[in-house]
Amino acid sequence: MATISPVVVPYSGGIPGGIKNGMEIEVQGTVPHHAHNGFSINLCQGPNVEPTTVLHFNVRLNQNCIVLNHMQNNSWGGEVRHDGHQFHKGKPFDLRILIKPQMYKLKVNGRHIVDFAHRLPKETAQFIVVQGEVSVNYIRFQSGGGGGGYPPAGAAGGCGGFVPPPAGSAFIPPSLPYPTGAVPAPQPAYGPQPIYNPPVPFVQGIPGGLSPGRMIHISGVPFPTASRITINLQSGPYDGCDVAFHCDIRFRTDDGSFNTIVRNHCQGGAWGLEDRSAPYFPFVPNNNFDILLLTEAHGFKVAVNNQHLLEFRHRLPMQVANTLRVTGDVRLTQIRFQ
Repeated sequence: MATISPVVVPYSGGIPGGIKNGMEIEVQGTVPHHAHNGFSINLCQGPNVEPTTVLHFNVRLNQNCIVLNHMQNNSWGGEVRHDGHQFHKGKPFDLRILIKPQMYKLKVNGRHIVDFAHRLPKETAQFIVVQGEVSVNYIRFQSGGGGGGYPPAGAAGGCGGFVPPPAGSAFIPPSLPYPTGAVPAPQPAYGPQPIYNPPVPFVQGIPGGLSPGRMIHISGVPFPTASRITINLQSGPYDGCDVAFHCDIRFRTDDGSFNTIVRNHCQGGAWGLEDRSAPYFPFVPNNNFDILLLTEAHGFKVAVNNQHLLEFRHRLPMQVANTLRVTGDVRLTQIRFQ
């Protein structure tokens, strides 16, 4: 579960982890006493309603109705209207949007009010945009089944032998099958709450440092014209620090790299041998990604969008890395340490 608070309207922010079947989006707010026209809550492809919005939920106080619609290539579709008596000036409300395979199910103040069939692929929605005359206390994203959008421990598939825990839960390493057979002792949850929409470059110490079983979760959206995104686990906050793990995601760079992920380490200012092998390139400009970095005794495992991608054996002691640094052509939506 991820919660965004406070929310300043107009608001535009990424949807952590992207839209998935079973996800519920909760918006809790209040209609101001002075409101006249109303407000809208939108699930959009980009940070603005234009050019593509997969769900437009528009409360029109002056018409006492709710209008649902979509927008594609800056053109609105056909409106679906519903009675709007659930929203009153000066009164709080609780809106919940449940994502189903064929439709959105909308509930206000605990009562189901309307369904809206998907007109565009729901997965294209990467942002939630709130506009108009409304005060929002928080926006909460709850994945289906209370599992944070991840398969249960021990389920088939996942990230090449490790399965991410639900957001906010304790991370219990013994539930993970380790290829080496070494199973670390149980560890508590680490660090602060998830960090939402941090600025880039992002530089922060790793709470508790690295040890086998530690996990770092990075979510973001590459810019439409992204060239590269760089993730370093390094010995300090500055350029020139030793780097235990350098992961350079190259969409298209001046050296001729195209859809390549370069891994390396750096010690005393000297870079080691590059590793460019990878079974596929999972990153797409303007599309949300979820990266999971798992520290093991022998190296780092990397998964993207719940699929195992690659491994990088330790070249420096893992304890050298006390800082996470993310730079490049990306809008970060969430960082979480576990």
